[in-house]
Amino acid sequence: MDRLDSTPASARKPIALALVAAVLLAACEPVRQTHGYVPAEAYVKRIKVGEDGRADVVSKIGRPSTTGTFESDEEWYYISRSTETRAFFAPKATEQKVMVLSFDADGVVKDMNRYALEDGQVVDLVTRTTPTRGKRLTFLQQLLGNIGRFTPGQITGDESFF
Repeated sequence: MDRLDSTPASARKPIALALVAAVLLAACEPVRQTHGYVPAEAYVKRIKVGEDGRADVVSKIGRPSTTGTFESDEEWYYISRSTETRAFFAPKATEQKVMVLSFDADGVVKDMNRYALEDGQVVDLVTRTTPTRGKRLTFLQQLLGNIGRFTPGQITGDESFF
């Protein structure tokens, strides 16, 4: 006699529910991702403000994630961001670090600043669109709008469209 056959049906139901619950809970585990690089404090302490140049910074902590766009190469940004994604929800930022190195005209470090997720600001993008002439048609109106406008001969190619 098989072991499952000897287990009453009323005992199998809680076991099945427990297995289903375990699988569902495991599926809700967040996916964590980290992008970018901000050097550790021990490496950053090696940079001497007012003494080190760009080449010294590269040898001590590496190339930046990005550089300033408008002030040529006057600011270097080291950026790191960690996110969590649960199931089908949008990713949520859990940690963000930004280190900004500013250089003077001679290429020597003049300032070093650090920013975290709490220092960020939400930028409201303008989402206006330019209105166009005509009517807005729904999908169904577009689909059914051509009914009766063409003859069968025009569709098969026996008649001219003009």
